[in-house]
Formats: sequence, structure tokens, C-alpha cells
Amino acid sequence: MTAHIGTFCIKSIKERVSEVNISRTENFCFGEALSSVYPLLDIIFKYLPFSDLRACRDVCSTWREKAEEILLKRTAPSWFTCYKVGSKGRKGNIIAHSSNLNYNNVGLGIILYDNYRIKLNKYICLHNNIVELTRKSVPEYLEEELVPKSVDYCLLSVPRVVSHFNNDRSVKDIQHHGSIFDGIFIPKIPSVRTVMFHCNPSKKREVEDAVQKYIKKNEQVKCALLFCKTQLLESLYTFLEYIIPKNKPRTVALGGGVIRGTKTFQQINPDKKIYTAKDVVCILFLKDTTADIHNFNAYSCVIRGNDLSKEEFNAELEEFRSNIILKNHSLGFRICCSAKYQETELDSFEEIFPQIPLLGLDAYGEIGWNSYPNANLQNEPQKTKRLKRSTVLPIAENIFSTIFILITWD
Repeated sequence: MTAHIGTFCIKSIKERVSEVNISRTENFCFGEALSSVYPLLDIIFKYLPFSDLRACRDVCSTWREKAEEILLKRTAPSWFTCYKVGSKGRKGNIIAHSSNLNYNNVGLGIILYDNYRIKLNKYICLHNNIVELTRKSVPEYLEEELVPKSVDYCLLSVPRVVSHFNNDRSVKDIQHHGSIFDGIFIPKIPSVRTVMFHCNPSKKREVEDAVQKYIKKNEQVKCALLFCKTQLLESLYTFLEYIIPKNKPRTVALGGGVIRGTKTFQQINPDKKIYTAKDVVCILFLKDTTADIHNFNAYSCVIRGNDLSKEEFNAELEEFRSNIILKNHSLGFRICCSAKYQETELDSFEEIFPQIPLLGLDAYGEIGWNSYPNANLQNEPQKTKRLKRSTVLPIAENIFSTIFILITWD
């Protein structure tokens, strides 16, 4: 084995196709073999399109059970997390992931990484088995192991990765101190389109071109995630004016923050533009206003203060929960001030929103406002008079706060 001291090492999670042994018989029936010989049905159903899978449910109870299992995997979000352990018998870098990772029907991917713990220009030593090693750059590793084919995704370099994906206490305790990198993949949702682009919000012409290019006339923004390297200040509101419905800003869930860096990987028609420190990565969830389908909701909540007790924090989170309606599938985002005391916040989210994946990060400044029915606005800062804009927008810049964004769909 080649020495690789100091290299970031990790085991491959590539799914190994099980060997299928089918004994020869005179009256062989392929239909019977599909149902009785594992994993033939799993392998074939995994690659069938939605319409064929739905039709397969009418064949028999075995086919119905397997088809519904795969349909569920395709409509739910998938995730992965990489963290370091040092306990006896389990040392090194560990990858944990959802059971539906790398299933098709993915619309967009968001990956967070701590660049103090891993660098994009460094290499990963990928262990496929005991003796077989391959060296991959970080983007090569991600696209070979974790990112579904032909999917647009972004890499966000953040001060700290603090996600929460399941109820495994050992994983949760490790994630409490920060993961190395985490990712979430959002499925394609009927009547909802996700777009991702870079834009300099201080340049009105560039903003106008981006809005014209990425937002169709029959679409309305329901959720906006914004990540940048510097404070946007007045240009943030200039940008929001173009994407937020006039006089209805709180119909749009808003979240984001100031982080270390952004990089997008556009699989189709890649944009070769060189981005500056003033550019912002914008991820929009767009609802087709002509489609009479009420299958998607988006909400955001700002919890301010650095000295809230767990009871006070829970009370605000419970108020948020009591005013929203969750559908069959949900996904959360959390942006928290990097200087904020936050020891029990993940526990609170798990208690109030059990089983919901939460992609989380620390930021140097938080972007967001309350967007949910009956939002309590008493503690919100007043609109500053120096902001001169035609549309009245709530204050979107925050300090010492935690922003939660929830998207939920059928």
C-alpha cells in the first residue's frame, strides 16, 4: 500500500451490485424471477421513470411495495455528512448518508464545507477496499461518490458546518462540534422550479438581466437563499426589490448569510464567468402561478438574541411551528451567527421538528426575515429611514440571530 500520511482519507460508499444467481429451469419465468430473486426487482425498478413505476404498482403486492418504496425515495430529500471520529475501533473520517442518496429526480444540490478542515485544491485518498486506493480532487470525489449525475450544485465555504440529519446520538454529538462537509439534494417538485445563479446586486443592469434570464413571467418566488462573501448593505434591498412581489414581501421565505466563499457547478450550459467578492449566490424556489397545485410551502423565522435560555428559544421556535403547515416531505436550513452561544439549538429543533433534515452553518452576518402566518413582529427592528426604495421591505440584515427556513411539499 502506498504511504499517504497527511492525506484526507475516506472509504468509498459506492453501492456494490450484489451477485445474482439464478438456477436453470426448463420452465423459467422472468416475471417470477423478478419477484423472487433478490435484488433483480430493486435494480430494475431503480432505473424506471415515474410513469412506469406507478404502473408497476398494479401488477401485484410485491411490485406495489417495491415501487412505492422507490417512489418515496425519489420524492424525499437526500443528504450526506462527513465527520471525524477518534474513538477506539472507529477512527478516521466517516461518511453517513440517507438511504436514498444518488437516486434520480434530484433538482439541486447544496454542499457546505469547512475550509479550515478541507481544501478544494487538495486531494482525497479514496479507499475502495483494503488494498485499492485512488486519489481524487475534492470536486472529482464529490461527483463520483455523492452528487447525482447532471445535477447543478454549489459548494459553500463556511465558518462552521452544523447540520442535523438523524437521531443517532453519536453522530449528533460529533456534528455538535462541526462536520467537515455536509450536503443536501432537493428533489424536483411538481409546479416548483429551482434555479441557482451568481449576481452582483450592486449592478442594477446585471440584476435585471439575471431576473429576466432565470425567472419566467408565470413564476413567483416563494423562497430565496442568498450567500455572499461581504456585507451587502443597501445593495441587498436593491436586489430584493427585483425578486420579491411588490407590497407582499413576507410571502417569500428569505434566508442566507455572509460566508467565506461560493462556487457553483453547473452541469448543463456551464457559465464560465469569473465571479468577484461582491457577487452573491442566489438559490430561488419558483412557483408556477398557472398551475392549480398547492403542493409547496416555504417559511422563514428569525430568532434574535445571544442570551436566550433554552426555554425562551423553544418558545419562539414553537410559535413558528404552530403557525405553519407541514406536508409529506420537509427540509430545513439554519444560518446562525458565528459569535453566538448556541449549545442547545440543535436539540430544540429536533424536539420541535423531529425527523426533518436540517442543513446548517455559521455565518459572519445573517440574512432573513419572518415569513409565516401570524408572525410576531413586535421584536423586529424598525425600517431604517436611510434606505430609499420604492417598495417597503422588512429589515433583512441580522446580527446575533438564528435564521430557520423550512420548505415543505407533497
